[in-house]
Amino acid sequence: MSEYDPPAWMIRYRNYKTLCSYVCGEFIRFYLTTGCDQIRYTHSQITEGLPNYSCRLESDDGSVLLLPLDDWVDRLDEVMPLVRTWLGEHSDLKGCKPEKSHYQGDRYWFTRWQEANPW
Repeated sequence: MSEYDPPAWMIRYRNYKTLCSYVCGEFIRFYLTTGCDQIRYTHSQITEGLPNYSCRLESDDGSVLLLPLDDWVDRLDEVMPLVRTWLGEHSDLKGCKPEKSHYQGDRYWFTRWQEANPW
């Protein structure tokens, strides 16, 4: 390790923040585009009882997606597609109404929302 290489704890924390960014980012795009409030997001820095360095999504149907960093650190590129699929499988967009805002919405979630609400 050279004097410019970050210590292991810093690399681990940076990977954790990447995991949170991927999970929370997809969750936020989902929520802002669809208005669906059937899913909740949290992470281990604000919720006791979760494994260290983990993110969790929970749906009204009782399903939970727990993403511990140790399970995903070598395949972070798979997190966003997994979260997107999980959100679609554990939410019902019929009747959901997004809040009026300047946010244009995520094209993927807007299309899913339109399919569920063909008015």
